[in-house]
Amino acid sequence: MASLPLPPTPNPSLPPPTNTSKTNNSLKFNTTHLTKLHHNHHNPNPQTLYKSYFHQISSLCKQGLIQQAFSLLNEIESQTLQIGPEIYGELLQGCVYKRAVSEGLQIHARILKNGALFAKNDYIETKLIIFYAKCDLSAIADGLFRRQRGPNVFSWAAMIGLSCRNGLNKEALMGFVEMLENGFSPDNFVVPNALKACSALRLDGFGRCVHGYVVKMGFGQCVFVSSSLVDFYGKNGELVEAQKAFDGMSERNNVAWNSILMGYVQNGLNEEAMEVFYNMRIDGVEPTRVSVSGFLSASAGAEASFEGRQGHAVAVLSGLRMDDILGSSIINFYVKVGSVEDAEIVFDRMVERDIVTWNLLISGYVKDGQLEKAINACRRMRWEENLRFDSVTLSSILTACADSGNLVLGKEAHCFCIRNSLESDSVVANCVVGMYAKCERIENARRVFNRTKNRDLVLWNSMIAAYARLGFSGEALNLVYRMQLEGVPPSTVSWNAVILGFTRNGQVEEAKDMFLQMGSTGLEPNLVTWTTLINGLAQNGYGHEAVQTFHRMRAVGIRPNGMSIVGLLSACTSLASLDHGRVAHGYAIRGGFLSSSVSKVALVDMYAKCGSITSATNAFEKIPNKELALYNTMISAYALHGEVKNAFSLLRQMQEEGIEADGVTFTCLLMAFDADARMLGSLVDACREHGEIALGEYLLQCLFELEPGNLGNYVAPSKRDAESGRWGEALRVRKDSGRSWIHVDGDAHAFVTGDGSHPRRESINGILKCLEWEMRGSSDCSLQVDLRREVPCS
Repeated sequence: MASLPLPPTPNPSLPPPTNTSKTNNSLKFNTTHLTKLHHNHHNPNPQTLYKSYFHQISSLCKQGLIQQAFSLLNEIESQTLQIGPEIYGELLQGCVYKRAVSEGLQIHARILKNGALFAKNDYIETKLIIFYAKCDLSAIADGLFRRQRGPNVFSWAAMIGLSCRNGLNKEALMGFVEMLENGFSPDNFVVPNALKACSALRLDGFGRCVHGYVVKMGFGQCVFVSSSLVDFYGKNGELVEAQKAFDGMSERNNVAWNSILMGYVQNGLNEEAMEVFYNMRIDGVEPTRVSVSGFLSASAGAEASFEGRQGHAVAVLSGLRMDDILGSSIINFYVKVGSVEDAEIVFDRMVERDIVTWNLLISGYVKDGQLEKAINACRRMRWEENLRFDSVTLSSILTACADSGNLVLGKEAHCFCIRNSLESDSVVANCVVGMYAKCERIENARRVFNRTKNRDLVLWNSMIAAYARLGFSGEALNLVYRMQLEGVPPSTVSWNAVILGFTRNGQVEEAKDMFLQMGSTGLEPNLVTWTTLINGLAQNGYGHEAVQTFHRMRAVGIRPNGMSIVGLLSACTSLASLDHGRVAHGYAIRGGFLSSSVSKVALVDMYAKCGSITSATNAFEKIPNKELALYNTMISAYALHGEVKNAFSLLRQMQEEGIEADGVTFTCLLMAFDADARMLGSLVDACREHGEIALGEYLLQCLFELEPGNLGNYVAPSKRDAESGRWGEALRVRKDSGRSWIHVDGDAHAFVTGDGSHPRRESINGILKCLEWEMRGSSDCSLQVDLRREVPCS
């Protein structure tokens, strides 16, 4: 950028008197210089002396020594030298460097005091506009700009830059166009601001026109402009164009490398971003806080814990200051990769900690399930650092309450929101609604929703999702219709929640109707919509329709994800179709959709339930880094196919790898065979030892039914009850040992030792005597009865 031209230096009219003012230490050299000038020249040339003053003031301003420069100004004013506009211009530029608003206002006041000759000077006007614009005093800068008789490239550049910094991107682009229309050529300082505004407004076409202007004007070799082009294309998701602009640069500085790095990070291309960081290091470019922060973000996104730790080491070795910006990036990385302890260490070593840093740590505790630590961190933030909770803090607390089901703490957080007038915040209201919904207090959630005045789309969707999650599909649909009446058009998220609610209630036809109705409103079903419908159909036994829906999704050009594949595999499982399952498996491999643990579990489960334990085993063995859920699925598969030895062998393998079994594991193992008398007897003993009386009674009855003729089943429990002093229980079990039952035509007949209450006891006793005689070898039985007619036996 060309420098602002100086006005001609005025000739001082009178020589200055000798210097008698005192100066501080930083001005000793300057004073000595002037003293020598006086000593060597008894009558120094006023113009020479004035130039000396000017150069000294200019030097002090560039060094940021504004007060010393003001001291020299006061010294000049005490002389009879006439001060020209160039000195005021230098002082204003010094105020820009230091953002010294108070001193700049003083300069402006002195300019006005000198009259219109100075105040209406183009050079001074431009310098004032630049000063107020750089100091973000928009109203004053705008007023001066509008009153300027002839705006120039410098004043235009200042105002366009001011608009960009204040987020007035549309005004910045309008200024860019107006500047061109008035015959001024935007320079290499204006063009980056125009590109920045295009990025913010998502005006891809306008940005390409600016790129064309850059080529036409020959700004392509300017590092500043080229970096802005890389940044523009990166923020618009056009990474190929961004890389072309980067590759075409003859010189690359930190800004250029950071632009391409952040372009990949912002578009989720984490591995590419990490590669850019490595290349930057190879190229010998020293990383900045932006570089390291971007690399850490990419490492977190790629779950690359080792690489992220290297980035942390680079920051330390490069001597980068662990301020709130860099520190927050490192904490965010450790939180996202699950290393909360490391995040704590970095947090404790930070010199500066702001609300963002605290919120990151609290969020990390919440995600790690450490609710107590999250609450303690909130207390420390309030009492140690005197920081107030903001919407992010409260959102973390409410999320923790929702995940843990802690309704009491959730209500306390809600009360805090009310007391501090934060309930109207849409983010907080959304979290409060979510908290009550997850705690199954849907009435409380609805009251919060109804009291929120400014309900945005997110809040509407949260309430709809809450109803859908709890199975109130009708209420969810009513809210969709109501939000339309209130002028809030439903989004794809709204319809997805309703479809989910219907499928969870088994209302498949209604879910399909919602799918069609969504399309009639002009909203195209997205990946989540299709996946929700596919999974809903599969879970409700509509396997064929789920498979057909999957193929329809692919036909309209939507690429499946891991959850879509899970739905497809579930559909194949419900159909018990091994052929369909193998096709789905092949598609999942080609598409790289088997990275999630859910999809791996679904694959193994599909093969097992479709009858191919061999394929299930092969799929299981090919999966590295097996998790508990996968082991449980394979154990269940072996149990389903009666392979007990393999099931227990897999349990031992799991334990050798340090994976602890849970209740599901043992439930899967007990699918493997039916309970026998020994197992039930052991469980009865365990129940009596641990005071589980009711469960013990139930298991004891199961044991009696399993082996009704085994008197040991009665004697052992009776003996243990007697030894423990439970005589009533012992007597009852002893009596139970002499009881038997028979069923005749649906009626039960009980027989107890010593009991003569049966209405047909005489006939029964006669038959018993006859049987006794026969067993003793006697055939003389005078009692002749029709056993089928007289005796109640089966």
